[in-house]
Amino acid sequence: MILYSIVPWEVVFKNNNEKTIERYIEMDYLGEKVLATPAGENRYVINRIISTSPRAYLNPRLQPGQYIEARIETGKED
Repeated sequence: MILYSIVPWEVVFKNNNEKTIERYIEMDYLGEKVLATPAGENRYVINRIISTSPRAYLNPRLQPGQYIEARIETGKED
């Protein structure tokens, strides 16, 4: 059987017994919205670009897989 899909093979053939939950955070980085996963303290990995601007997709600093350093503000006051 051949499966043609835009869904990554990891998602299609994932083991249902695995309990992997990824936490995504939507943030502004370099003036564009991106979806990222935490990778340490103030460090994130870009998973997706959320933009209608073609320039965002051509910017190598915004490409998925890039590690970025950013501070997320929670809105809490100390």
